[in-house]
Amino acid sequence: MKNIVVTLALAALVILGYSFKSSSEISPGTQEISFYKGSLKEAMVRARKEKKIIFLDIYAVWCGPCKLLKNTSFKDKNVSDYFNKNFVNLEIDGEKGEGKELVKKYGLKGYPSLLFIDSQGNIINKSLGYYDGKELLKIAKGLK
Repeated sequence: MKNIVVTLALAALVILGYSFKSSSEISPGTQEISFYKGSLKEAMVRARKEKKIIFLDIYAVWCGPCKLLKNTSFKDKNVSDYFNKNFVNLEIDGEKGEGKELVKKYGLKGYPSLLFIDSQGNIINKSLGYYDGKELLKIAKGLK
């Protein structure tokens, strides 16, 4: 229950802060992160073949910060260029099918959960919540 309250409070703060930015400050660009369509197991095979890390976005359809992340940070040209070049990107609903198993396996406490994992499924970095494009890029570049 505490995690839900924290997530909702963070979502409210993010949305409030977002509403005060001018349109010139929010320029997501024309690209977005290209997400692999398949299972984590299939993404791990691809990551081994391409010698890349997996970026795994575990979200929920009702999650405000998840929607904000998808509509802003994931569409930021700098973020999408970097992520599409350096990672096998995968998004999975944490409340359906494989997502339920991954939430348990990785001990996730809320949404969005952003994981960087190796091709064997080991966590390199795990973050919770919304990050603007600059923050997300800083996390990703810190892995190299």
